[in-house]
Amino acid sequence: MSVLAEVVRELLGMFVADARLTLATLALVAVVAALLLAVHVAPMLAGAILLVGCFAVLIEATVREARRRRR
Repeated sequence: MSVLAEVVRELLGMFVADARLTLATLALVAVVAALLLAVHVAPMLAGAILLVGCFAVLIEATVREARRRRR
């Protein structure tokens, strides 16, 4: 049982380690879902927005971490 608890703790730690990355990704998913439901954008367009948005969030988090480590 302790191995399972340790695995769960590690998985949670991965998501909580960078709270801004997690929150930005969740916000992006919420915005895309709202676009799909409220505005009725095409699913391919919503997927493209999600893909580009995830890349943008990841690049921003990487640049922020690189700047933090440089100091």
